[in-house]
Amino acid sequence: MKIVLAATPKIAIPSINSLLALKHEIQIVTQPDRPAGRGLSLRETEIAKQYPLALKPIDEPELQDILKGSELLITIGYGRILNQSTLNIPKYGGINLHFSLLPKWRGAAPVQRAIEAGDPITGVTVFQMDEGIDTGDIWIQEQFEIPDEFSSIELFERLADLGAEALGKAVKMIAGGEKPIPQVDGPTYAPKISKSETLINWQESAADIARKVRAFAVNPVARSVIRGEVLKISKVKISENTNSRLAPGELSSTGSVGTSKGEIQLIELIPAGRRAMSCNDWLNGFRPKSGEKFD
Repeated sequence: MKIVLAATPKIAIPSINSLLALKHEIQIVTQPDRPAGRGLSLRETEIAKQYPLALKPIDEPELQDILKGSELLITIGYGRILNQSTLNIPKYGGINLHFSLLPKWRGAAPVQRAIEAGDPITGVTVFQMDEGIDTGDIWIQEQFEIPDEFSSIELFERLADLGAEALGKAVKMIAGGEKPIPQVDGPTYAPKISKSETLINWQESAADIARKVRAFAVNPVARSVIRGEVLKISKVKISENTNSRLAPGELSSTGSVGTSKGEIQLIELIPAGRRAMSCNDWLNGFRPKSGEKFD
């Protein structure tokens, strides 16, 4: 099948490689280079780095030109909402690989929201695209049981592999003349993570805070403030100390922090302007004072 595959993040790589292995004719499309970092130098997407021949249309009309003569459009985190006129160009329209079991967690951050909510099960959905956001009919879904302590980084990796398998099956279904089925039940929504959400509220329970840290392990990362400095907190665990005497936000000399219920043990941190480091390495330089608290 002649496929145009539009993607931006590296989680699309397993799907691209899988479809190439199935001998489909694939034209890879990704976003143009964008200014990034403090120097605002142009930076390629992960897909452009992996596939140097990927095209980088600057707007939708340019994408429409690429789609002429194609049979199917596949999008994976492409980052653009496409008009129906664009979706109508390929013979079989467009399908999207979404990292949740739709209609649950429609939107930009389904993996993070599933972990934040404590969902025991998630999965992937391949659906027929329409003008809505994640509202189209479903071709196939595959479930995945979320292991305890999984971060969004780990979950993205597992779902990327699962999604590659699902996409291969969906393409066969489309070529075989099968039909997708409508979404049922009430949807839930997964809006993009705002920076303000990542600020830890130490008045919450240890379990809630641990879920937030795991959910936001992908940028922008959970954070807190101490001595006027922002400290990103990328990895924690719930302390085994069930008789905590630490006040919410109080930091111990061993890296435990009090909450409204239980303690959080800090594992990995990212101080402002520095790389990730272990809690022990950070404590050696920080030297917390007795009773010192996160804001």
